[in-house]
Amino acid sequence: MRIGAHIGAVLLAIALAGCVIGAPMAPVQTPSSHGQLNLCTGAPAVPPNNVASNPNYVEFAVDVIDSAGAPTTGLTQPDFVVTENDRPTPIAYFRAEQGRPPVSIAILVDKSGSMVTKLPVVSASVDALMPKLDACDEVMIYAFGMDPIVVQDFTTDHALAAERLKLIGAWGGTPFYDGVSQGIARLDASHYPDRVAIIFTDDAPNVLGSPSLDNGSTIATRDGIVNSAVNSQSRFFVVGVGQPGAKQFPIGIGIYVWSIGSAPNGVGPEDLKTFATDLKGEFILIAAEPDENAPKVRVQPRDVGSLEATPRYAPLAADPGEIQQFATSITSQIDRHYTIGVISSGPPAYAASHITIKANRPSARTTFHQITLSPKTP
Repeated sequence: MRIGAHIGAVLLAIALAGCVIGAPMAPVQTPSSHGQLNLCTGAPAVPPNNVASNPNYVEFAVDVIDSAGAPTTGLTQPDFVVTENDRPTPIAYFRAEQGRPPVSIAILVDKSGSMVTKLPVVSASVDALMPKLDACDEVMIYAFGMDPIVVQDFTTDHALAAERLKLIGAWGGTPFYDGVSQGIARLDASHYPDRVAIIFTDDAPNVLGSPSLDNGSTIATRDGIVNSAVNSQSRFFVVGVGQPGAKQFPIGIGIYVWSIGSAPNGVGPEDLKTFATDLKGEFILIAAEPDENAPKVRVQPRDVGSLEATPRYAPLAADPGEIQQFATSITSQIDRHYTIGVISSGPPAYAASHITIKANRPSARTTFHQITLSPKTP
């Protein structure tokens, strides 16, 4: 009885620490390649100087999505209502965009052990997204885990970024908040004012009801991430990958030729949706099933005395139509069809959480986010 209890405790501790899942290949160790960076330099239209020079002037990228998920074009300034703390406020500047401005996109990929079967789905999703981007959009790939790395720094060579993503291996625990925080910081140093972060993962840290247990974060917290995200003026998409009904924290451990446990296929959609809402972003679920016809993913062996993790799992695969739907949804929502400027009653940092924009279209959904303005010249 005592031996059984000890074995159970050890297995549970190993599962929760994320240390039984290794990499199908060594995580990418080479530094980011430079890649091409052909930025668009055309100056965008700007509001009149008497408006833009106001220290409380803020601008928002605005899009209106109809019930079918398509953008609504052809709207004019009277079609929008702006409120600050639920009180109507005048629109100081309005512009209907002729083609969307270029976007800086950070793709943040969780490469912890539980992602070992899910990375092929992440790669396929990015492969579907890249051809839908505009040529001037810049993309950065950042993989976070026990040893985070910039897999590809900002580049307009989208095919290169997609290929570099395939070098990522999965292993170890998940310093989730540290990884996301560092990814946001890199995005804030990008070249365009319209910024998007796409976070691929299988669960937001919420083990046993504790939002702070995430296997190793030492410099960031959930509250810090949320505050940083809101103040970053970026748009966030949290993408969950996996089987919603699968076991979330599997145990996979080999003892000589024996192995115990199940594949790491689970995803926590509710926690991820909550996390996306906290970031004022969007949650997308890519449900995937094991592809039994594909070569099995071998978990990286670990030297733990006489214990060796050796199970092989079928990698997950998502329906191609669902992957295309993900790519279409992302590109339609990062389009900026309208720019609306407002004189806030407080500084720009205050405006992000106090101003609301809606279109007079009952069946449509208005999305908006504050954008970074170029420094004012004397």
